[in-house]
Amino acid sequence: MKIKILWGFVGNGGLLGASSNKIKAGESFDDADDEYAYTLIGKGLAVEVDANGKPRVAKPKETKPTVPKEDKAAAEKAAAEKAAAEKEAADRAAAEKADAEKASAEKAAAEAK
Repeated sequence: MKIKILWGFVGNGGLLGASSNKIKAGESFDDADDEYAYTLIGKGLAVEVDANGKPRVAKPKETKPTVPKEDKAAAEKAAAEKAAAEKEAADRAAAEKADAEKASAEKAAAEAK
């Protein structure tokens, strides 16, 4: 694995292919041990580079976009419409009940005569 050292440190130069265990910042190693290189990258001491010597950038995965969340205003509007429909249904039921009671009272009054 090809890596470039970002920070100087004292480590295992043999795994990197260095002549000494004192590693200086800015050095590049073409045949570093993969496991050791990943350890150094994870600690922030090194970065993986491509053939041109530029740091490799991880590309984002292409995924389907998420479904947009319902807008708060749209949710409030839907709730208000539902409440208005429920109130209208309740008013209609109350009016029908009052008409039925009135008709029942008139019928009872007509039979009493």
